[in-house]
Amino acid sequence: MIGLFALLLVGCAIVAVAILGLFEMPNGKTANLQGVEIQLTDFMELRALSFHNFSRLFSDSDCRVLRVEPRLVPLAKRLRMERRRLALQWLASVRSDVLSLWLLRRLLIAYGVSLGPASELAMTGRVIFALISISALRCCVFVFGPFAFQRIASRSRKYIETYSRSCQAALVRLPKTKVADFAAAWRYHRAAA
Repeated sequence: MIGLFALLLVGCAIVAVAILGLFEMPNGKTANLQGVEIQLTDFMELRALSFHNFSRLFSDSDCRVLRVEPRLVPLAKRLRMERRRLALQWLASVRSDVLSLWLLRRLLIAYGVSLGPASELAMTGRVIFALISISALRCCVFVFGPFAFQRIASRSRKYIETYSRSCQAALVRLPKTKVADFAAAWRYHRAAA
């Protein structure tokens, strides 16, 4: 019983740190960082964030138009299934992007780019919260389809954009003398992952 209570307390602490971290995420735009030599895009491509038709992926407007015509109902059902498959693939890309950003952030910490243990603990809590949210959203999309979760998916995308900006800001703090070593270490870690 005591072990279960301790596990509950640890879980509550992680959730509290994650929620606290959500409110302290930097909201600055990456446009301020354009003059900097090193960019996040030099190290990785964020496939989920570079998807241009995101708003249409979770929108059911074209399915509703097809369902109005009785002879097009089977086509609407196929379109719905295809959208579900694409939404699940997009969410898998989001998960992959979050894990890549977290790996980059951990490597930056190893190279001495950190705002302190409290900040990094909050960032780890945010990553755990994001991964749990993405997994829950994938389950919901699999069961119910993508159309009911447009707002949640949009918030997830904004959260990942904010997290990528914080990783970009951490990357900017990397001393210029360590950039080449960091790039080599990043290539090694990406190959191993």
